[in-house]
Amino acid sequence: MPGSDQQGMEYGMFTHPVQGEQRSLYQELVQVNRKLELKVQELNHAQQRLMEYRKVFECTGDLIYVFDRDYRYLMANEAYRECRKSRFPDLIGRTLPEVIGADTFARVKPQLDLCFAGNELSYEDSHHYVDKGKRDLLVTFSPVFEGARVERVACLIKDVSERKLLEEQLRQSQKMEAIGTLAGGIAHDFNNILTVIAGYASLIQINGEESEAAAMAVEILFSVERAAEMTRSLLAFSRKQEVHLEAVDLNLLVAELHKSLARLISEEVELVVRVSGGELCCVADRGQLEQVLINLAVNARDAMPGGGTLEISTGTAELADEDIPPGRYALITVSDNGTGMEKEVQERIFEPFFTTKEVGKGTGLGLSSSYGIIKKHNGAIRMHSELGSGTSFRIYLPLSGGRPSAERAESEGRPGAGSGTVLLVEDEDTVRDMTRLLLERHGYSVLTARNGHEALELYRHNQGRVQVMLSDVIMPRMNGRELCEQLRQLAPGLPVIFMSGYPADVMSEKGLYGGGAYLQKPVKPEELLGALRCALSA
Repeated sequence: MPGSDQQGMEYGMFTHPVQGEQRSLYQELVQVNRKLELKVQELNHAQQRLMEYRKVFECTGDLIYVFDRDYRYLMANEAYRECRKSRFPDLIGRTLPEVIGADTFARVKPQLDLCFAGNELSYEDSHHYVDKGKRDLLVTFSPVFEGARVERVACLIKDVSERKLLEEQLRQSQKMEAIGTLAGGIAHDFNNILTVIAGYASLIQINGEESEAAAMAVEILFSVERAAEMTRSLLAFSRKQEVHLEAVDLNLLVAELHKSLARLISEEVELVVRVSGGELCCVADRGQLEQVLINLAVNARDAMPGGGTLEISTGTAELADEDIPPGRYALITVSDNGTGMEKEVQERIFEPFFTTKEVGKGTGLGLSSSYGIIKKHNGAIRMHSELGSGTSFRIYLPLSGGRPSAERAESEGRPGAGSGTVLLVEDEDTVRDMTRLLLERHGYSVLTARNGHEALELYRHNQGRVQVMLSDVIMPRMNGRELCEQLRQLAPGLPVIFMSGYPADVMSEKGLYGGGAYLQKPVKPEELLGALRCALSA
């Protein structure tokens, strides 16, 4: 077998080098295969990321599109295509001037040129959609580079209408908070002045009997009440006005307000009041409801510069409304046959600070505060107006089974004479002098003090005489609450009546109020004398 061995040796000598080359090639193939696998994994990962980006690109509600240097659409997401479908079903390949219009393109072209120069920019714009109306937009242009050159621009359009609305509501809220703080700050001094005016006008009315001066005093008192309503209007809308709930007969309220409203409107306007039969009772703040009716009457008067008819009526109505529970409600309707309102005005009529009146003739708070008051009473206010045909407001309030208190009717008459000794504590000289004179004219003995320390000394020297303390709340060195606490240590059962230009809830938040009855300035003389009678009889 020598031939066979030789052949094997030849094969062996021949195959060993070949096997070495094959092994090297095999190793190279393995490395190449591994690189290919990595490339495939990278490609799969890239495709997955691309799919994710594509989903975001297509699923977002924002409008996205890309165009080249010829302003020709290269791609657009579903939201943008839907937006333009009504005019351009096949969007890709068209130019921006063709799609968005030549005028719009000319307006945005300077921004596009800046973007092609390499700058990213954003700006706010608006667009009127056929189905959604006018919307506020945030437009962002981003350059897409290829090397050092911008070849494409991506545009993102975000609808920011809801955000803008929330921002505006926040600004209005902050504005109202600032006004509430300002109103609370000036209320004390302003209401002190009104208290003095009302007190002396009441004394003139009492002393003058049926004279012309007494008639003038009535008008002064009415003006004081209107001035006080201005402060209450600010406080009520800023939610710093305390609500005093009681059973109120709306028929009686409207009837009693008839005379005041007749003075308020011009002689060219005819006032017609129609009330339903029987009682129409609600649990409400009488003063705030009167304020609402006065606000509506003033607006109606201004809407009839050439004269007309203002009608106020009461009744009941069924209401099915998403804002309040459905059912039967008391209804007050205030209607005029004036100029009416356009639809754009009607949509904003209850907004704070919105007014169509000239500068200096309207604050824009009347209807907004009225809306806030009715909402706080768990009611609803609805408005219907036609341009040239007048306006009608319908106020719905929950009915109540309770009956109004007879105490108000008694207190509305002329205050009767009283007796007893009152410790009057007031740091404002004019308010202190007027109140002392008013009380003395009605039979009371009055001891006056300018601050809490004087009041304590006076009480210690007249402990057997003083039957009630009437005190301001905000005073230097010692406020009314601190005075009350120290006085109660000397006389635990002594009646205390507080007076202040601030609402009771604001003072309670500041820790200034407590331990006695409360009268908010400007205090009507009959309210003050009535509170004294109640305190002394108790």
